[in-house]
Amino acid sequence: MTTDQDQSARAASAAVEELIIGRWSPRSFSSAPLSDDEVASLFEGARWAPSSFNGQPWLFLYETDGPDRPVFDSVLMPRNRAWAAKAPLVGFIFANTRLPDGREPRTAEFDTGAAWMALALQARALGLYTHAMAGIDRQAAHDRLGVDAEHYTVMCGFAAGRIGPRDALPDELREREQPNDRKPIGDIAHRGILRAT
Repeated sequence: MTTDQDQSARAASAAVEELIIGRWSPRSFSSAPLSDDEVASLFEGARWAPSSFNGQPWLFLYETDGPDRPVFDSVLMPRNRAWAAKAPLVGFIFANTRLPDGREPRTAEFDTGAAWMALALQARALGLYTHAMAGIDRQAAHDRLGVDAEHYTVMCGFAAGRIGPRDALPDELREREQPNDRKPIGDIAHRGILRAT
């Protein structure tokens, strides 16, 4: 199985919580079900994310082994469906990008991303993993899941569960099934004004 021994590809250049550096997005998930308490804990993590004016514009729709699971799996693009359909939980994340009065909250998508990260970190605290997926049928996410496209924007799909064996994946995915490194801090954070060189 893929385990934390694969974390060797990651080297923090400053002090950081293990929970953060230990978060990565596997594709091989065990089919072992999540408990109701684990599922509740994931979304409790998302619930406490910060948001502009405390608007909490996120909406998470998910399914585990209920009757709607085939519908959820059908919204995934085939390449993602091939592995994510084995995860015990699949869901979709929406941002409320238009309020009833017609206003478009400028930070709705940003805030929804914060809620996703809170969920992903809560998953790691529980010994679980998550994987967000851009490869979804966005129109189907609205049509099949019943979410109003006028007021909500689908951001991504996601899978959650316990990590599964790497050798359960097709060859082309098996080789990529490990944590990756990140850009240097100097590439993403700069003190002071950016000046042409």
